[in-house]
Amino acid sequence: MDTLVVGADDRLPVVFQRKFLPVPATNLLVAGTGRADLINGWFNYLHSLHGIGDVDDLNAIAPAVLKASAETAGHIDSITTTLYHFGFSKSRWCYVGYAYRSVSDFNSESLPYALGLKPQVPVQANENIQFPDFLVDIVVRQQAYDRMLPIKQQLGIGGEIEFAVMSNQTTRIETVHRFPSYESEKQHIKYRAVTH
Repeated sequence: MDTLVVGADDRLPVVFQRKFLPVPATNLLVAGTGRADLINGWFNYLHSLHGIGDVDDLNAIAPAVLKASAETAGHIDSITTTLYHFGFSKSRWCYVGYAYRSVSDFNSESLPYALGLKPQVPVQANENIQFPDFLVDIVVRQQAYDRMLPIKQQLGIGGEIEFAVMSNQTTRIETVHRFPSYESEKQHIKYRAVTH
C-alpha cells in the first residue's frame, strides 16, 4: 500500500502513514482505506485486545464493533471506509482474508484468493510475476490514473509503497518504492502543519 493520507475535504496531503498494521502475536495483518479516524480507531482497538486468537476469532467480533464505532463517529456516508483482515486461519490451516465495508454495514465478507486493486487499473499478468516489482508497477499506474480524476474523486496515492509478505506464519514488511511526488507531498504536509 501507499503511505499518503489526504484530507477528506480538499484531497491534499495531510501525513504519511502506514495503512496497515501487523499484529504478530496473532499472525494478522489489518489494512484500511477511507476514513482515517475509523481506521486508526480500529488499529488502537486491536492493540488494546489481549489473546484475540486468530483471524477467524477476530472475524466473529469485528462486524459488531465496527458498526458501533461507525455509529459513534457519525457522518460516515460521505467517505466510504473498508477494513481488511488477512491472517492465518488455524481451523483451515491456510491464510484467509476478510473485508468489512461501510457500504455493507461492516458485515463480514470472505475474500477470494485474488489480486484486489483500488482504483482499478489494467494489469498485465504473465507466467513470471516478480514481486515486489509487479506491485510497484501497479501502484505507480494507480497514482497516474488517480491524478487524472476530478479532485473530489481522487483517493490520494503517494508517499512510499510498502510491501507485506505473509508466509510460514510470519509477516515481513519493507518499503519498496518512493514516488517522485514524495518531496512535494512532504513540503505540503509541513506547510499544512504550520498553517493549521
